[in-house]
Amino acid sequence: MGLPSNKETKEHVSIRDQIPPLEELSAIDVDLRRIEEQLGKHRGQLAGMRSEVKSLEDRLKVDRESLSAMDKTRSELQIELRQMANQIERSREKLNRSRNERESMAAQREVEELRKLVRDREEELERLTGAADGARTSISDADGKLTDVSRALEGTAPGATESLATLEAEKAVRLEERAKVASKLPSTLYRRYESIRTRRPVAIARVTNGTCQGCHMSIPPMMFQQMRHMDEFKQCPSCIRIIYYHVPLETASSADPSRA
Repeated sequence: MGLPSNKETKEHVSIRDQIPPLEELSAIDVDLRRIEEQLGKHRGQLAGMRSEVKSLEDRLKVDRESLSAMDKTRSELQIELRQMANQIERSREKLNRSRNERESMAAQREVEELRKLVRDREEELERLTGAADGARTSISDADGKLTDVSRALEGTAPGATESLATLEAEKAVRLEERAKVASKLPSTLYRRYESIRTRRPVAIARVTNGTCQGCHMSIPPMMFQQMRHMDEFKQCPSCIRIIYYHVPLETASSADPSRA
């Protein structure tokens, strides 16, 4: 008759022997969750700062292009105003040289039309100048903020990168330890543990004096009596965690001093 396989041996390990690796596995998972939270925090901090730098750079690019277009339009308007001023002067000369009422009225209308065009261009130039000044102020503010954020990123990135590397190394070690501990558990128990862990970060809980220490709810008396025999793992009716009987320290001490 052959020896039992490792899988068969694990499936028939007593609950008392399965509890320590189960608790160790749960403790490792809690630590891994802490590491993941810290990794997410550092990554989020760097990503947020880089995103802000990119947003400011894009904003500055758009604002500078807009300012360049406004400056070009302002320059064209100023040239047009100078040309109109020259036209007005020529129209006035024509008005002064007019030989009859008809020529005089035509020259006068030309001067008035040119003056109206000049007023329209001056108003447009004034609005454009105000918009350009606002754009320059916005560019100056964004440029200053970009400098501050870039400096902060330069100061934060090396430390955050080092922390990420340390956490990744710690995570790799803990994952290796987790694999070793998980291999000590029966496959059915491990699958059950993993299924619960998708819904509960901590998938196990002790039961002391008839109370689940995970949700602090009382379990049915009949279930509690069965658990005291430590024949099988149960699941808490309230929180669905894997539960197991834990002998209170004072009870264990009074029953057997060597177990205290």
